[in-house]
Formats: sequence, structure tokens, C-alpha cells
Amino acid sequence: MLPAAAFLLLVLPAAGADYATTILSNNPSAYYQFNELAGASLAVDSSTNGNDATYVYNDYGFPEAISPQLGLPGIDTNALAFNGYGPAGDYGYVNIPASPLIQPVAPDGTDSGPFSAELWVKVPSQPASWTVPIEVCAYPLGWNIYVSGADAGNGAASYFYLDMRPSVFAGVAQIQFHQWYHLVVTFDGANAYMYVNGVQYGPYAATGFTPAFGVAGHVGSGQGATWGPLNGDLDEVAFYTNVLTAAQVLNDYKVGTNFIFTPPTPPVDQGDPQSTTNYVGNAVTFSVSADGTQPLHYQWYENGAPVGTNSSTLSFVSQFPADNSGVFQVVVTNSVNSITSAPATLTVLTNVNIPGMPGSIGRNVGSYAAFYVTAFGSEPITYQWTQSTDGGNTFTNLPGQTNATLWLSNVQLAQDGNQYTVTVNGPFSSDSAGPATLYVQPRTEFVPLTGYGAIVAADSPVAYWRLDEPDGSGTAVDAVGSFDGTYTAGAGTVLYGVPAGIPKTTDPAVGLENGATVQVPFAPELNSVTTWSVETWVQPTSLGANGGDYRVVLSSEYHLYNATTPNQNDGWYIYQQPNNTFAFVPLPANAFITAGSIVANNWYHLVITDDGVNFRFYVNGVLATAPYPASDFIANGAGINADGTAAITPGLGNTVLGQRDDFAFNTFEGTVDDTAIYNYALTPAQVYSHFIVATKISIATAGKQVVLTWPTGVLQQATSVAGPYTTVDGATSPYTNSVTGSSLFYRVFVP
Repeated sequence: MLPAAAFLLLVLPAAGADYATTILSNNPSAYYQFNELAGASLAVDSSTNGNDATYVYNDYGFPEAISPQLGLPGIDTNALAFNGYGPAGDYGYVNIPASPLIQPVAPDGTDSGPFSAELWVKVPSQPASWTVPIEVCAYPLGWNIYVSGADAGNGAASYFYLDMRPSVFAGVAQIQFHQWYHLVVTFDGANAYMYVNGVQYGPYAATGFTPAFGVAGHVGSGQGATWGPLNGDLDEVAFYTNVLTAAQVLNDYKVGTNFIFTPPTPPVDQGDPQSTTNYVGNAVTFSVSADGTQPLHYQWYENGAPVGTNSSTLSFVSQFPADNSGVFQVVVTNSVNSITSAPATLTVLTNVNIPGMPGSIGRNVGSYAAFYVTAFGSEPITYQWTQSTDGGNTFTNLPGQTNATLWLSNVQLAQDGNQYTVTVNGPFSSDSAGPATLYVQPRTEFVPLTGYGAIVAADSPVAYWRLDEPDGSGTAVDAVGSFDGTYTAGAGTVLYGVPAGIPKTTDPAVGLENGATVQVPFAPELNSVTTWSVETWVQPTSLGANGGDYRVVLSSEYHLYNATTPNQNDGWYIYQQPNNTFAFVPLPANAFITAGSIVANNWYHLVITDDGVNFRFYVNGVLATAPYPASDFIANGAGINADGTAAITPGLGNTVLGQRDDFAFNTFEGTVDDTAIYNYALTPAQVYSHFIVATKISIATAGKQVVLTWPTGVLQQATSVAGPYTTVDGATSPYTNSVTGSSLFYRVFVP
């Protein structure tokens, strides 16, 4: 009897079956078997068309990291392995020359002709972010397949996604790691399908699909889609200028599985856990990458004692001194053998750091003002803000101001020159930031707040742009705060004095055409890191069916570039989708919360609220979607860069009406009116009252008198709740009335 390590299992192909012959019988326009060995420069096209591809290598300075690796076991013969290393433009991939063979052109010369693409992929583990095994795209055009990462919000699961911009973005099938998958994409000019191991998914309506002509195809990379390179194995890529039938796809899959060579192999260490430094109270994760005959069993050790569960990752919250200088290893075992990883050491720090100091600010009388500190380190972290009113000689604690953001409301000239500091406390140490000075200046431009404007202003927005400036104005005045915007026409046109669609109001709106926007400079007040709301009125004039594109209505978004978070976007945006719905997209989760049904030239009242737990999206006063978790949201400017510096610094993403700050997607075409941002979550009642332009009345007692207040409208009274109501002559807010023996009922009528 042979020892276990020498046992070899062969899965023989069906009689007469040959994978390459099977694929060639489908008449591919290009076919890459990847049979070449290490050092090859060309990936030969085995079809009759000779569209040979090029291997682009990256070795990162040490041979064991060369990517792609050639000559590895795959389907029938050899396969490629990609290591997933490197930022865009600095990793290995296969470059397929641009050609109608890989992206056919329809007879109209504009649209895509029918096509299919076929490949085999094996993924060893969940990537940190989205990776791309194959693409023919130049963002935002073209198509690609994704392997979803941990940032997709699916827990430890990864999925294959099909992206055919801008029509299709579909999570298709969950991935079992270390398993070969046969993937096929087909497009018939109207609908797309994706097949996973012979199983058909779709149809996906793709009539708006915009192909990328004249660009190279990439295997194992994602630079065209602006996402990361594949970590995994890949083999047998074929392109077709026709639609493969379901029967052809299933046959290719069945024949391919006959040729997967599966000898039992011992565990192979593909990546040891790495030593790391962490803070008390923060989560730390060690991971190992291993391959070999399944199943693999994992046993982790800390200082020689078993810890964790049977998993390739070990996650826990760092403690001091228990975990400081801890040595971690994992033993990976299967039916053949076991291996022990190299040791990794955990250093646990006890300090707190303040990379982002609060900065001095100038604000208008009556405005909100916010000071923000960015801190990280040992958890839990607490804050205490202090104030000096004597030029910094003495500072006193501000009661209740124990958050990272210090909010001041309705600032006045008497506060001009006040200074503020914050003490950041951790369990073992503390640090202080500041002082920062508040400068308060008189408001120079006044916007009437009557009617609808008074209703909104009564709910205390941080910023409120009425957008009713006269023709030729350069400034969109913030009627309540300090955050004026700039009308920016660019190559387009700003139309002033456009009739508005808000009920019971005659204030005009602004039209944005051909790229015109309203740009509001970044401010912490507009990007609350706790709770917030945003509302706007919009009248789209361009539908997706007319252009098949996405159009950004409103955004506060920042594109964060650094080594550990390439292509991360923080903040949020609202846009029109090609299927003529609105979508709210919180970042970096990149979730698509879709609502509404857009009809050209109709007015819509859009509200987003974040109560710190869930997002809610209201359209025309009604909650349009189920609440969506807000846990993965990072406000524009609220992150920490890879080098530890605060991302909340001047010059981050603007708040923009009609565009994303990084120019992704197309600009809004239509009319925009009364737009407001709040530092709390509006209630459903507030949202609905703004939509129907209904005011509220407040009542309080003062001795034997009652005091009624309301923001706008005419006070009416009756002796019965059912009426009839009559106008209270001369009544203005606040209105005081004596308590009598008979009941009186009041309401406010907004004409």
C-alpha cells in the first residue's frame, strides 16, 4: 500500500472529449489556452485569427512574487496564477490587443454587436476590495466581471458580479474558495446572461450597454474598471462574436471538468500571517493563505496556546498587557500532511493620536459652527471640549460636549474670538488639541424666509440654498448658514428664475444645463459624522432612455487616494439611473438604494436621513425604501489616511448640485430648487410637512397664559376641533392668549 503522500487521483475525461477541440468547434474569435511556460512574452491565440496577447509581469523585486505565474495545473494543461499585488498600472496581467474580435461593433457603428466571453477562474480567499479577472473596458464604458471584496458588505462571502456599464450591475453567484469556476458572459444586443458552472443567470436588460471600442482587454487585472488585480488562478479564455447557446455553455463546462487534474496535495503555504502593531480595544486580524487538497483545517496559537476557530483568519480585540508581544502561528492540516506558518508578533500600543486638529473657522451670525477632531488609538476614546472667552487665558469645560464634533448653533458677534480645545482620553493616556478660534462676522446677504422658506428654516437646517437669485448671479446664498455656493456654468448654462414646482410658493428655481453645477466648498458642518439629513427639489428633463446614462443630482463625495485604500470614495451621492429611478449611494459601501420612478419634467422632493443606525430615502414625502444600515458609511472628509493624517482637511470634496466632485458619471439636466442640509435625522412628519408645505404650531404655557408660535401662515381658531375656523385678526407669532374656561382650537393656514 502506498503512503498517503504518494497517492494520486486521476479524473479521466469522457471518451473522445478534448477541451481545446471542444472550444475550437464553437468558432471562437480569439482563444487563449495559456499553455506557455515561465518567461514567455506572448499568449498565443489558438483561433485562426492570430490575435496574440502579451504577458505583462511584475516581480516586486523578489522572484517568488512574480505575477502572473505560468505553467501551473489548470484546465487540461497549464494555467496562470495572479497574486493580486500592487496599485493600478503596477501589477502583472495579460494584455489582449484591442480588436473587434474581443469587442464587436454593431452595424450602426455605435452599439456593441453580439458577443460571448468564456474563462475558468479559481479564487483562494476573499479580497479586501473588488478585483477583476477579465475586462474589456475603459471606465465608465465597457464590461467586466468582478470578484467582490470584504468592502462589498457581504460578510466573509465573495460573489461573481457582472458589470455592463451603465445597464447591468448584478451579483450572480457566491464563490466557494479554492474551486475552479467556469464563467461565460453573453450579450445579444438587448439582454445579457451570465453562466456559472453551466447554470444560466439572467436575462439582464442591457439595451443601454455602452461598449468600450478600441481598448485592450485585460486578463487578471482591473485597471480599465479602476479596481484591483485578481488574486487567484485563471485559464482558457475565449471570445466569440456570437452568442453561445445554453447547450454549448453546458457542454464546455462538462468537458472542462473532465480535465481538471486533482491529485491530493499537502497544504501549501501561500502567505504567512504578518507581524502587526495595534491599539488597545481595536480589532486585529491575522490571516494565512494556504492551498492543497480540501478540506483544510486551521488551528491558531497565541504563545503556544490554542486560540480562535477553524478559519484561515484569526480576529479579536487587542488587550494590554495580555496580547502585547504575543506570538501567533497557525497549523494547517489536511488528509496528506500539515504545515506550520512562520510566527507573527503583535505589538499593542496604549496611546491615543490626534492626526487631525480642529482648525479656526469664520462663520456668519446665526449660523451653525462645528469644530472637528480626528483621533485614533486605544479604545474606548472619549472627548471633552473646552471654551475660552478671554483670549485663551482660561478654558472651561463645555457641559455635554463629549463627541468628536463640537456643534455651536446660532453663533453671535459676542462669540467672535472665542477659542476651543478638546481633550481626547483613552484608557491609558490622553492628548489635547487646539486651540481653534471662532470668528463671527455679520451676515451681508439676506434671503427672505417666508412661506415654504420659513417652514424649512423652522426645522434648523445647517445650510439652506433657496436658489432664487436673479439672472447673472455668481453666488448661491446660504440663507441660514455660512456656506455659500458658486454657480459654475463651465461649458453649460445656468438658467435663473425658472418656475418652481413646490406647492404654494412662487419663489423661482435654477436650471442646470450641459454641465452647469452649483459648487459648495467642503465644510465639516455639511458632512456630519453622526446624524444628518439632506433634502432637495428636482425636475429632471433628461431620462436614461434618452442617453442610457447615470446623472448625478446632488453629492458630497471625496475620492481618497492612498496606498491602502486605492479608489476609495467617501461621502454620498444621489443620481438618476438609466432605468429612470433615483438611487442614493452611501460610500464607501457603494450600496445602491433605489427608489421612485422618474417622469421627465415632473418635480420630485427627495430626502435622505441618517439617524446613525439606518438610512431612509423619501420621495415626495413617502418612505420609498426599507431602512438601510448606515454602519459602513464614512462621511466626506471623515476618514484617516494610510499615513495616519486626517482626511478632514481643507480642499476635500465639495458639496455639489448636479455633479460628483470627482466628475464620475454625467451631470444633471433639469431644474433644482430649495436644497437643505441638517445635522440630525428629519422625522417622517417633518419630511411630509415639507413636501405638502404645511407648517406646525407650537403651544407653551406662561403662568395663566398660553403662547402660540409658528413659522409662517395665518393663525385660525375654532371652538370645536372640527371647526369652523376663523382667522385671528392681527395675530402674529408669538401669539399670547389668556387661559379661559372654554376650549379653543388653533391651526395655521398656509395660503
